[in-house]
Amino acid sequence: MKQLLVLLIILLPFAGMAQKEVKPSIPKAEKALKDGKIDEAKAIIDVTTADPGTMVNKKGEPSKNAAKAWFLKGVIYAAIDTTKNEAFKSLEPNPFPIVKESFEKTKQLDPDAKFYISDATGLPILNENVYNYIAQAYFNKAISEYQENKDYKKALQYTEETMYFIPEDTSVLLNAGVYFAPAAEEFEKAEQYMKKYIEKGGKSSDPYIMLIGIYFDKKKDLDQALKYTQEAMAKFPNNPDFPQYELNIYVKQNRLPEARTAMEKKVKADPSDKESRYYLGVINMELKDYAAARKWYEESIKLDPQYFEPHLGLAELVYQDAKVVKDEMAHLGIKPEEKKKKLELDKVLVEKLKVALPYYEQCEKINPDEPKVLDQLYQIYRDLGMDAQVARVEKKMKTLGLFDN
Repeated sequence: MKQLLVLLIILLPFAGMAQKEVKPSIPKAEKALKDGKIDEAKAIIDVTTADPGTMVNKKGEPSKNAAKAWFLKGVIYAAIDTTKNEAFKSLEPNPFPIVKESFEKTKQLDPDAKFYISDATGLPILNENVYNYIAQAYFNKAISEYQENKDYKKALQYTEETMYFIPEDTSVLLNAGVYFAPAAEEFEKAEQYMKKYIEKGGKSSDPYIMLIGIYFDKKKDLDQALKYTQEAMAKFPNNPDFPQYELNIYVKQNRLPEARTAMEKKVKADPSDKESRYYLGVINMELKDYAAARKWYEESIKLDPQYFEPHLGLAELVYQDAKVVKDEMAHLGIKPEEKKKKLELDKVLVEKLKVALPYYEQCEKINPDEPKVLDQLYQIYRDLGMDAQVARVEKKMKTLGLFDN
């Protein structure tokens, strides 16, 4: 079956035919195609499909060979459309409409035909395989336009042309919906292809992520975004991203109590679900139920001691006590009684910072280069007068490009 692929992409010298009379002949057109003489094949098939003697019988009906002639024309023009040979490409500036028209005429004339052309050994090639080979050639062009030329609209065009031949192929639908259409800023098409991918039983979670993003950011339809989020959570229960999307939507809709209820159900359903426990901590922080937030952060950490996010959430929660004191101190003036109050509060602040410090140091152990952690450690070390640690963190932040002098 590989011979046809060779037909479509082989690059042979351009053989001009200006001096030769071209006569209708389906076998000669097919042979020229097999020999890689696409220019000759095109000239012959054009004359053939325009010849009433070949295409119409004595009764004025399509001849028995008409369907094959149109099929062969579709293959030849697809070869012109997908070849890298510039001489062959110049034979027709816009081949695809002719490709499509030719195959459509074939289907109208003989919708049940299984094959029309043969390989180099004379064995028939199933039409389905021909379509698959042509589709691959078009998709290769799409990938080239996307990756090499960065022409995203052209890449999408070739992808859509690919789908003419293999409309049920979920891998092409996935690429069209998740990559090519969004890159071309064709979000309506992206939505269309991703929905079709899901309907066809595609297994990737990426289309849901894209659909959620389109409805959340582009269409501002939070109800639809929530619908796809919850559908994705049911299909991909181990994906930690979707609960975060659900939480973001609930926060945007000011529906945190509902978010808490939904997350509590997930926690009860799965004793090993560390992500839902973490998100319950986040939700309760937003609701200012700090005791519950601490409980769920700690529950999440019990399930995975190296899970960074609940460690950071817990550190930020504990640091709140110190922050309250710092804010109070910042509002005090220079009056004697205010200075006295500031000194008293400074002692309290030191104790609060000492409580918070180990939590941030634990975060640094798990994620040494996290900017938020390093920045907070730097401030705490400065407030506690721990100069050696201040220098250590400052050096690391400079190395990471995080420290502004």
